[in-house]
Amino acid sequence: MAQSFGGNPPSVKWHQINTDTARVIFPAGLEQQGQRVANLIHYIDRYTRTSIGDRNKKVSIVLQNQTLESNGYVAMGPFRSEFYLTPPPASADLGSLKWEDQLAIHEYRHVLQYRNFNQGLTRVAYYVMGELGMAGFASTAVPNWFWEGDAVTMETALSLQGRGRLPAFFDGFRALSLEHRDYSYMKIRNGSYVDFTPNHYPLGYLMSMYGREHYGRTFWKDVTTDAVRYRGLFYPLSRSLKKRTGTNSAGFYHAMLKEYQPLWNNYAKEQRKPGKALLEVPHTVTNYKYIYPVKPGEWLIYKDSYQQLAGFYLLDSSGHQKLVTRPGMNFDDYFSYRNGRLVWTEARFHPRWSWKDYSVVKTYDMSTGKTATLTHTTRYFSPDISADGKRIVVVSTLTSQRYGLQILDARTGALIDSLPNPDNWYYTYPKFSADEQWVISNVRNNQGEMAMLRQSVKTGERELLTPFSFTVLGIPSVGQDTVYYTAAYKDVDNVYALTLSDKKIWQVTAHSNGVLHAAVDNSSQQVIYSAFGTKGYALYAAPLAPKEWQPIDTGRNYHSAWLRPDFQEGGSILEKAPHEEYTVTKYEKSSRLFNFHSWLPTFDDPDYSVTLYGDNILNTATTAIGYTYNRNEGSSGFTGDFIYGALFPYLQAGAKYTFNRSDLFTGKGRLYWKEMDVHGGFTIPLNLSSGLYSRSLSVSSMYHYLERIPQGAFRFTHPSVQYIGNTLVFNNQRLRARQHIYSHFGQYIALQYNRSLTNVFAEQLFARLDLYLPGILPSHSLVLQGAWQQRDTSRNYSFTDNFAYSRGYNEPFYEHVYKLGANYHFPIVYPDWGFAQILYFMRIRANVFYDYSRAYNFIRKINTEYKSTGGELFFDTKVGNEVPFTFGLRYSHLFDKDPIDNATQRFSFILPLQQLFSY
Repeated sequence: MAQSFGGNPPSVKWHQINTDTARVIFPAGLEQQGQRVANLIHYIDRYTRTSIGDRNKKVSIVLQNQTLESNGYVAMGPFRSEFYLTPPPASADLGSLKWEDQLAIHEYRHVLQYRNFNQGLTRVAYYVMGELGMAGFASTAVPNWFWEGDAVTMETALSLQGRGRLPAFFDGFRALSLEHRDYSYMKIRNGSYVDFTPNHYPLGYLMSMYGREHYGRTFWKDVTTDAVRYRGLFYPLSRSLKKRTGTNSAGFYHAMLKEYQPLWNNYAKEQRKPGKALLEVPHTVTNYKYIYPVKPGEWLIYKDSYQQLAGFYLLDSSGHQKLVTRPGMNFDDYFSYRNGRLVWTEARFHPRWSWKDYSVVKTYDMSTGKTATLTHTTRYFSPDISADGKRIVVVSTLTSQRYGLQILDARTGALIDSLPNPDNWYYTYPKFSADEQWVISNVRNNQGEMAMLRQSVKTGERELLTPFSFTVLGIPSVGQDTVYYTAAYKDVDNVYALTLSDKKIWQVTAHSNGVLHAAVDNSSQQVIYSAFGTKGYALYAAPLAPKEWQPIDTGRNYHSAWLRPDFQEGGSILEKAPHEEYTVTKYEKSSRLFNFHSWLPTFDDPDYSVTLYGDNILNTATTAIGYTYNRNEGSSGFTGDFIYGALFPYLQAGAKYTFNRSDLFTGKGRLYWKEMDVHGGFTIPLNLSSGLYSRSLSVSSMYHYLERIPQGAFRFTHPSVQYIGNTLVFNNQRLRARQHIYSHFGQYIALQYNRSLTNVFAEQLFARLDLYLPGILPSHSLVLQGAWQQRDTSRNYSFTDNFAYSRGYNEPFYEHVYKLGANYHFPIVYPDWGFAQILYFMRIRANVFYDYSRAYNFIRKINTEYKSTGGELFFDTKVGNEVPFTFGLRYSHLFDKDPIDNATQRFSFILPLQQLFSY
């Protein structure tokens, strides 16, 4: 899912730094970032490998600068990494290190993991199936929590920050501990539709650190070596833990909790009385993340939940909540409010180039109820609006990796001014000062330290309000002479106050778990804040009592020992890494277009195949060459397909040659022939997503030349056929909450028309419409479907049949057929239960359906109806604590006997692929 095929426009010119260790590929103009990444990974490769191993394999690393997503990954097939260079707007969860530095440390650890896991049975898989086979065996042997936990450990060990030193990184596990939620290891591993569970990043880090502290720095190297060598065919990592520590994975997890939970619980006991909860504890996980006073006894909040999409709500002192409006999809869910006006950013996407996206400014006026989109094709974050509603300040980030503040006209979105940023600091969550002559913002410098500054809107003059340090600073809230903000000075993020007159810092709240955002309600003299718990972010109110505030010394490290771990890795490398100037050369887009990396078998009875796959590093060309054996016919075939995605349309060409095809013919017995299919064409994939809707449109046209060559004396009446297949698919889906089975409003439209080009006439038209609607309860879904298919009566050639017939019936004989269907999906139970670390049941759901179809038999000249109803039972599971897997059972009651076998009811087993066509 992280990969994007053909995602960059042809205008992007690529350069490279090519050494024996890595090939760093980057767009022209990012030589500085390319050099920095190359220097860091060479230093890591030379000096910091003891705890994982010394195996070598060159890797390609692609730096992507067109997307606003902040991420990175390493993958096999082919072996490569991609860094998404835009820094994250928030600092609490990922930290404030220079983004390419953090990516280099974290992602290169994954590179070293893949290198060193290529041994034993995993190495055999590599020789037999290639890189994807090796990746599959390694991922099965080593759970995802280790991959990410070990990488977080190294980003923390090799820098002066890293997620292991960020209090907010542990909010999830701390919440479970403080609220005495003792979930099983399987539930923590697999997640839940009803309860919050921390993901595999903090789980992995805590497990990694516990193992290091108790069993040594190379402990996990030994454990993972056992695992990837499959010393113990089932649960190899757990077996290795059992052998080396006396406890398996689940026991190791609980031992880890036994050590860390008292640290969190004891710290919580030492805190002053937390604020008073504003709302009752919700039944489902609900996040109240940002809050702004509107008038006495009324606040504007951001809210989302496992049952509802995110929205901005008016909350009053009685707890009543009224929806104001909903934001669309975004890269950052933060919003700002002042005097009846809301402002936020939403994601937009280039229709064709999937690496190229935008962040546009949106406003909402509560007095008029009107929403406006102020900017287009911009890259803005964290907007704040002035009191008079005339100006907006935004963070700007360019593809050149230059950052700054810009002042926009709040009515038109036009640029008024750009504030100077000579040091290229990264601004986070800017706010207008009380007199609106300054912008106050927390910034990150090139060393990864944070400070608060104010900058003159008129002159651009900058003044530091706090010194730079590696303490993460959160969202500010500006009063007349005081700035309130969240920060990680201590073991838990809390609210702090900076008095502008003397630049002193004071601790305002002492909550027991992480605080995200706070605002001062002057009418009630309270600070209202959002803090994390097992039911999500909740709202609290505490008295605004300056006399009780505790002073903070920014030169002191208040963190407990567990947030200051000793990794024995030599300390931060960010200052030690050299600044060698590597040679930069042009990287040709045509480099290794046919880059074969994996053999993979496929078993789909009666077809058994093996395919050789190839993909180039820029992911603009993909190749598949394969062999297929059909058990029913005894036929064999060779296939080859190539897709090139660097141009506006995808260009595709391929061929398939099958020999020993056979069938029984009346009066002739079994006849054999060879078959050749040569095809080529194009596809135009478009992303039209915006607001609350994910939209895609794909248009394709494919030419086929098919020839059948008889073996023996018989001859085909029409041995060859040429045809064009044209397809249009449009999908429009409203965003879903976690518990929504399907979108509450959406459409899926598929049109396909195939027609021969020669005198051998053949034709088929297919159309399908699925309509998604809400059900009675938020987690229910109503899906209606209509479909039509018509084909010629000559029967010279049969095209691929994608029609979904009435459930329970065999395919009828027809010239044309249509179908209407209704489906009502609803959850039955959320078991959150599994066994033996093999299969975990997250949700059991049902579907009640009714199908009506009518087919015209052109020989008998009659219409035949096919009506059925029934139910389906689906099991949403995870296999091996890793792989999502859904299967189901279906009962169909047939109102009309099936003409093929006279059946009136039928039971069937539903596999995942069949669900795509189950309506």
